[in-house]
Amino acid sequence: MQAVVKSNDQPYELSVTDLPKPNIKDREVLVKVNRVGICGSDLHMYAGHEGYDWISYPLVLGHEITGTVIETSNQALQDRRVVINPYVPCGECNYCLRGEGNRCDHNAFFTNKKAPKSLQYGFRQHGGMAEFIAVPEENVVPISDKVSDNVAAVAEAIAVGLTAVEKTAVTGKSVVIFGPGPIGLGVASLLVGMQADNIVMVGVPGDEMRLEKAKELGVHHTVITSETIVDDLLNINHGYDGVIDCSGHHSVPRNAVKVLKKGGDLVLVGISTNTFSIEMDQIVRGEIQIKGSYGITGATFRRTLDYAADEAFPFDKLVSEDYDIASVKQAFDGALNKAAGKIVLKISE
Repeated sequence: MQAVVKSNDQPYELSVTDLPKPNIKDREVLVKVNRVGICGSDLHMYAGHEGYDWISYPLVLGHEITGTVIETSNQALQDRRVVINPYVPCGECNYCLRGEGNRCDHNAFFTNKKAPKSLQYGFRQHGGMAEFIAVPEENVVPISDKVSDNVAAVAEAIAVGLTAVEKTAVTGKSVVIFGPGPIGLGVASLLVGMQADNIVMVGVPGDEMRLEKAKELGVHHTVITSETIVDDLLNINHGYDGVIDCSGHHSVPRNAVKVLKKGGDLVLVGISTNTFSIEMDQIVRGEIQIKGSYGITGATFRRTLDYAADEAFPFDKLVSEDYDIASVKQAFDGALNKAAGKIVLKISE
């Protein structure tokens, strides 16, 4: 079978390679892959960015996967269109018992927090940028016929946004999103569907096409960040209930605290090793809640797919382009070049 393989950690090394078709084990299913979304983590690995030293190569990339079950002992799943949950939690730790598989480190503890050990497909095991993938039955989630292949391919990325959105109240509220990349745009589409009262998307110079996409999704205001970003945001709304940072830039937390109402939430989604500082009295007196948000759970994935079948959520507008597997390098380079939306790789029809 054809597969997109990164053979080593050298920047921009990527190839389409022939690999053996996987055989399924007991209680596994074989999925014929249809579409795979290109995620920011795929791009970081492709470009050789720091922070992915825990990845071993060679590796088939891709963890935003949709396809059709073609082999299984479970007749309820045979021939079903599905998405694949890339997490394989231990099922025994306290996190797993609470349904928090995105935090599962297989009962280990680390002072230096890294991607959970439960994050497997496309990271610690071969991912979905291949014609076929074998996964446990519990890792496939059937999808409605109302959900297109392209939307199914980006559902995992949208679910990452939903994990963050569910950490703050949004319906009827005012929310700022920093970072109009794929995750930020996914957050915007969720806020639109959930009827947030005032949604503002903030980008940097060069993000103009992405900000236009945000407006297309239904965002109320867009802003290019500058030294006057706090005043610019407060001219739009007299304080905000929530700020969701999808940029990872170290300037955002300090500015967020200034524009948040008392009792507001700052949710950090963008990943960075940079540090930031905020006056403690501003957090205390403002009763500001700062929360990290990472990955998905099985529950957020299923809720995302429910939303995907609801026309109130404009997920279909998130995909800007799709590419055949033979054009994978072009697809990755386009995604690196600030594509105005998600890029999807077509593996089969």
